[in-house]
Amino acid sequence: MYRKRNELRQQPELRQTFLPTLVYYLRLIELPNLELDVYLRQEIESNPMLEESSTDEINNENIEEPVFDDREEEIPEKEKREQENEFDIAELFADEPAQTTFNFDEYRDPIDNIADEGERLYDLLLRQARSQFEGIDLEIAELVIVNINEDGHLATGPEEIAGKEYSIDQVKNIIKQIQRFDPVGCAWQDPRDPLMIQLAELGFDENSVECQLVRDHLKELQSNHNDELMKKLSITETQLLKAKEMILKLDPKPGWRCSNARSKYVSCDFIVRWRENNLIGHLNDEYIQRIRIKRQYREILKNPNGVNKEELAFIKHKLQSAQNLIIAIEQRRKTLNRILEGILEFQKDFFRVGYDYLKPMTMTEFARQLNVNPSTISRALANKYLESPWGIHSMKFFFKPAVADTDKRIIFNKIKDIILNEDKTAPLSDTQIAKKLSRDGIIISRRTVSKYRDLLKIPAHQFRRS
Repeated sequence: MYRKRNELRQQPELRQTFLPTLVYYLRLIELPNLELDVYLRQEIESNPMLEESSTDEINNENIEEPVFDDREEEIPEKEKREQENEFDIAELFADEPAQTTFNFDEYRDPIDNIADEGERLYDLLLRQARSQFEGIDLEIAELVIVNINEDGHLATGPEEIAGKEYSIDQVKNIIKQIQRFDPVGCAWQDPRDPLMIQLAELGFDENSVECQLVRDHLKELQSNHNDELMKKLSITETQLLKAKEMILKLDPKPGWRCSNARSKYVSCDFIVRWRENNLIGHLNDEYIQRIRIKRQYREILKNPNGVNKEELAFIKHKLQSAQNLIIAIEQRRKTLNRILEGILEFQKDFFRVGYDYLKPMTMTEFARQLNVNPSTISRALANKYLESPWGIHSMKFFFKPAVADTDKRIIFNKIKDIILNEDKTAPLSDTQIAKKLSRDGIIISRRTVSKYRDLLKIPAHQFRRS
């Protein structure tokens, strides 16, 4: 295997193979799966050496066999060595640039400097609250919003939010007003709430068929018990179908419209699921077009009799291009799987428990842990999405600097946890809390800790001593 830097420079024939494959790799690694599928179908159209392959066929033959033989007689041993060298080079793509003669930093994607589309749900709700409320009402609204997850679900009850500082009626009133914010239906506690609120906003009376179905018969509606529903509501099938059509247009998780601004327009590149208490993730590439090299052209190159020089040169060129593409596809798959495994390991608490346990992590830190070039990570994550039990997220959602981009909800909950678990005989000062947060990668000032603590209605350490 080729492991030293100078060995790559001493092998011009390997450099010739490496460069075109690198070009393909750099092009493919940044494509989402959906776009890759389109790209491969276009390649089949433009390269006559390629053909479709069913998903259950193995494409190893496309890589393990030589593309062509420059001599009239076969030299199997030489061809075997050349193919082994090609594998070694392909494996270097995800390594540090010092191990190759190419620097991935030269191929940065401009889109990596652009923020993800859409405003986060927390920020959107907070902006509306600050324009509508002030004083105590704003304090309550901030406490409510900080407890809303990205589906729009308010997991904390009004009683807990109110505590000893506010009245429960005050909190309930603020929640009702937030539920009318955009996106309509956030701050819901019962699954029926967002649907009922959206119907009300659309002008449906509470006694309408649509409202009755959602409020009183949601389970039967989900189970498609049409006959039973028509009998209970004394309505016709036409009325029922019309009502169901309307309900299907509603959004049961309105927070998704904001926190996953593009989720309805993307196909997820990664899928993460729990199976028998194990976290399982995989690249969602089953639908991507499989390709292989047409064997008939390999045979022509082995027996080129009757083929003129121009045709032979064309076939050689197209076959080499096809093989470079196939190697790049495989390396893309390996790189993305490696990144997914790293994210599952580092953010396993998020996938197990939820948003409050999302760890701050930069792409540079992650790249260092995987021994991968940061620009490779940046390219690989561009425009890609992951689906998990916690919703659909841009892959860049899992990479947040320790300060500015850390979700305030996470900081609020960490402060609460720190104070909840402190020694009650020696409560922590705001400075000490800030130091504890810094160990988790959250760098904020003592003054900011004090501000957040006040919003949480937690007294200063002098008044927490027991």
